[in-house]
Amino acid sequence: MNIDESMLDVYIYETQQLLEALENTLFEGESEKALGSDHINEIFRIMHTIKGASSMMEFEQLAKLAHALEDMFSHIREKGVPDGDWQGIFDVTFSAVSFFNGELAKLQDKSSADGDATDILNMVKAQLERLKKGSPAAVSGESESSAQENMEKLSDGAYMSVLLPGAEEPYYKLKLFFEEGCQMESIRALGVMESIKKACSRIAYIPENLDSDSASAEIVKNGFCVYLQTCENPDVIREIIETTLFLKTYSILPIEGDDEEIPASIRRANNQGDEARRGGNSESGAADNISNEFIAKQNFISVNVNKLDHLLNVVGEIVTAQSMVINNANFGDLDRSGFDAAAQQLHSLINELQDIVMSIRMMPMSTLFQKMRRLVREMAKKLGKNIHLEISGEETEVDKNVIDYLSDPLLHIIRNSVDHGIEDETVRAAAGKPARGKISLEAHTTGSDVIVTISDDGRGLQKEAILKKAQEKGLLTKPVEEMTDKEIFSLIFLPGFSTSSEVTEYSGRGVGMDVVRKNINQIGGSISLDSVEGKGTTHTIRIPLTLTIVDGMRFSVGKTSFIVPTVSVLSAVKPDPKDIITDPEGNEMIMLQGECYSLVRLKDFFNIEEGVTDINEGMCMHISSEDRDFCIFFDYLDGEYQVVVKPLPSYLQQCTSSLSGIGGCAILGDGSINLILDVNGL
Repeated sequence: MNIDESMLDVYIYETQQLLEALENTLFEGESEKALGSDHINEIFRIMHTIKGASSMMEFEQLAKLAHALEDMFSHIREKGVPDGDWQGIFDVTFSAVSFFNGELAKLQDKSSADGDATDILNMVKAQLERLKKGSPAAVSGESESSAQENMEKLSDGAYMSVLLPGAEEPYYKLKLFFEEGCQMESIRALGVMESIKKACSRIAYIPENLDSDSASAEIVKNGFCVYLQTCENPDVIREIIETTLFLKTYSILPIEGDDEEIPASIRRANNQGDEARRGGNSESGAADNISNEFIAKQNFISVNVNKLDHLLNVVGEIVTAQSMVINNANFGDLDRSGFDAAAQQLHSLINELQDIVMSIRMMPMSTLFQKMRRLVREMAKKLGKNIHLEISGEETEVDKNVIDYLSDPLLHIIRNSVDHGIEDETVRAAAGKPARGKISLEAHTTGSDVIVTISDDGRGLQKEAILKKAQEKGLLTKPVEEMTDKEIFSLIFLPGFSTSSEVTEYSGRGVGMDVVRKNINQIGGSISLDSVEGKGTTHTIRIPLTLTIVDGMRFSVGKTSFIVPTVSVLSAVKPDPKDIITDPEGNEMIMLQGECYSLVRLKDFFNIEEGVTDINEGMCMHISSEDRDFCIFFDYLDGEYQVVVKPLPSYLQQCTSSLSGIGGCAILGDGSINLILDVNGL
């Protein structure tokens, strides 16, 4: 099958959204040891939608697996689950989610979804057979009398309400239009119909045959029309419809049951209408009070992130061009007050545009944190440990690229916490700890940075073991007695460092924590580590909200201009020669506020020919890095700027390997190119 790329992108995006919702539902149910009827219905709808979309895309294995899960949850919805059998349902459903995610990853990499779902299919079918052998009569253990009392759950999943004698459920006409170019309109229409079906007693729709090739074309042209009979409030129907993705507009209209436009299969016969009217139809009277039409619009659309990257680059160029125009404007003796007013207005609008573009790129941390829940669950099961992951601050928003760079570091840290940090239940009990270990994952914002904290209540780091391994590998750079706890713990970030005595599926090869530091440094972030032996370990990651626009201090060395992120600057002072100290090896240090710091002369560090050398003629800036504070010496300070960060050109990276201390570049309004200091690298 030659799949249209836009259709494939839509399929992948929507299936990912559905699977994410499914995982959240499963985690919530697993924490409660059971799924409620609402959760069961939601999972059934998700599986039904994935099945239909996969069938249309001709992904046979995905469609079969979704169908099998749909059958299992259909049975659960109708017959319930025997006590104590929920864990098997959670396990097999999570396994299916893993298979779906694996196949979607292949599709994203432009490969074929060629995985074999036979084993998981057999697991689902076996679980269904076990349920059939011992199912109670009602969902979630409800008694027959309770189910009879409520009368709202029917065997086919539809809902009904009790009407007065002689009353008739009112009819409604729904008209739905999807976003232009959203693709798979017939599948979307089918999903809407299946959702609505649960809230009405009778339903019909046009076009009738949603499986035909012409159905989507007809829906695009004329919309999707649904006729239904229900005693539910129209607000209930509206709430169901508004969960539909890519829905442009819709309307709900009350309609007479004998109207000729209603399909004959559900149309009311004339004599039935007369009887209903003679019986004093209170429901119909209520329908007359409903407003004529309800219209809503979908508030979200999906956009390819590459388009946002391009948009952000264009905005950056506009900022630069605007500065060039204003700085180079020459009116001579003419009045320029009108130009200045227009320039100020343009500046305000461009700043607003810049803020809007940045906000579009922001994503909640929940998209990353939820993946960690799955990781902890699977590892804990394989390692036989009892671990709970506690998440807070998942609504914190950061730039899309920050989330991409942060994924691997979080993965490695949490793997270490589960594998090395949290002890077995017997060991924890002997140490007087709760049998269930806890890992906490938290995010919050501070100014222009995001702080992510990962902590566990496990065994903590053993300083003696770390020092012994570092000595064996020759990694120590100073006497042990002079090293602080922080410096000792930082040794685990060195490449190839591992204190694990055996290689497991998850760790022990000395690969991981060096990747953590490298990835975090790449986005201008830092990581620190605190640990108390026997109590636990805490990793604190500080990262910028965005990678593309930073506030920085501009300074010069000779004719070369630099920018250092403002968040790294503690102070800038005119140094006093008597505060400069030189050690026997020729290294310079400076005394600031009673503390001694290393002094780096950027002129010498970057081999710049021009620039001041006399301490009296230059300035010092106190910088805070990931490992330590230090000072830099430069010519003069130019002020504070907000700049668009650009990576160094690839040809420059190929020409030299000596780029330590340079993290990128920025073009200012005067057209000058400024190098951005990488504080941690420096």
